[in-house]
Amino acid sequence: MATENKYLEQFQQTGYTILEGRIDLQTINIWKKSFHQLIQEFDPIQRPSKYGLGKQIVMDNLVEHAPKIMLPAVTNPVILDFLELLMGPFVQLESLRINLTEPVAAEQLEVETRNWHRDMWTIPVGWTSDYLPPNACNVLTYFQDIDKKIGPLRILPGSHRSENLVQNQFQAQPNEHFIYARAGDVVVIHSALVHAASPNISGQPRYFMSRFYNKSYLPHRDQHTGPNVQQIIEAAQQQKDRRLMRLFGIDDLVLSRQMDVTIPETKLWKMWVQEDADAKRDPATTPVN
Repeated sequence: MATENKYLEQFQQTGYTILEGRIDLQTINIWKKSFHQLIQEFDPIQRPSKYGLGKQIVMDNLVEHAPKIMLPAVTNPVILDFLELLMGPFVQLESLRINLTEPVAAEQLEVETRNWHRDMWTIPVGWTSDYLPPNACNVLTYFQDIDKKIGPLRILPGSHRSENLVQNQFQAQPNEHFIYARAGDVVVIHSALVHAASPNISGQPRYFMSRFYNKSYLPHRDQHTGPNVQQIIEAAQQQKDRRLMRLFGIDDLVLSRQMDVTIPETKLWKMWVQEDADAKRDPATTPVN
């Protein structure tokens, strides 16, 4: 509980936290191999080089494309438990992506950062300096240890609680903080946190997985209608696994779970999480292809 509270307190104050060493290197290597296979089979998202920054190759809809390998990446119980502390039992998979950023020569760079931004479904920042729970969280895992050359994640700590306007999206900021994550760390980011990627001048590709989660009543980019995801949903329905159904957009309780103003919201969340756990059946898991 003390560890859990440490992560929660840091997230509320700074807008991010790092769950250290949660993914083993063997799993990361499997993800990397799968990524390279999938970009040969399907058309990835191609982001061309701009301002001297490296080209990016992004593969999305990963659970549909490779369910046996990718489903455990988004159902990791440590991650989902923490997200339900932040967002309540309303956690949906908005998208699962692997991003490859190609390296460039330092002398080729025209800018200092890729671009400062907030993620989608941010809260109305600037109206209050109080902490507000996120509508969405980006959950990142880097496939290699991050150093200065391969390019750390840049953040403006506390910017999820203030306007923090940036004058130039592509310049370093005086109050920026670098996150030097290690391979297998899980970095959880509030969607309102202002952040940017650094250039990759390491001579090697930079890889990371982005699990983007949002509230279960919001739209999502990944398509949950394909046969593989539908099979996962059907198995979840048979098992009354509400958490797994929600992850793929099936949340029949979202409208009935309205706020009771006599009970703190976080207490309601805990009650509903326990209700979901009690409702889950325990038959043999339906296999996925």
